[in-house]
Amino acid sequence: MRRFTPNRKLLEIYWIYSLPIFVILWCLAAALLFLEYYTAALISAIFSALLLAFLCIWIPRFYNSVIFKVEDDHAYAKFGVWWKKIKRVPYGLVSEIRIRQGPLQRKLGLANLDLFTPATGVMRPELTYFQIEERFAKKLQDEIRKKIGVLTAKERRSIEEEILEELKAIRKLLEEKF
Repeated sequence: MRRFTPNRKLLEIYWIYSLPIFVILWCLAAALLFLEYYTAALISAIFSALLLAFLCIWIPRFYNSVIFKVEDDHAYAKFGVWWKKIKRVPYGLVSEIRIRQGPLQRKLGLANLDLFTPATGVMRPELTYFQIEERFAKKLQDEIRKKIGVLTAKERRSIEEEILEELKAIRKLLEEKF
């Protein structure tokens, strides 16, 4: 069993994700500015301070709540500050593994590793290891593929070459006999 957590850049990416909220607040304050300057400034300052205080508490607590595990027979994820989500998917049910990245994740060198099962009936991942380093995501993808029995292209090619050599040897023996 291997336990790991998302990269420390998770904290950075959530701060970047929360920037639009501040922009909306400041635009709202600018709109209120036409009403009365002091009222708009006060409302904007109060909402910004409350939002900043909330994010200063929530983001680190969320980061500390995230636990990912690669067990012998299951993939496991647990996260959440107020509402805890625990997901455990047996490797026998995994039908596909994908690495997904957005533009901000590419810039920070992060990726999401999605595990799909046919159980939900829609193409939505059953479990996601989110905001992990891109190189680690690729290694983890290969490790899980081995656990579920899906070969990489290189491994498949190697096995196909072994099978071809064996078939050639069998053909040669049959030609010598007949």
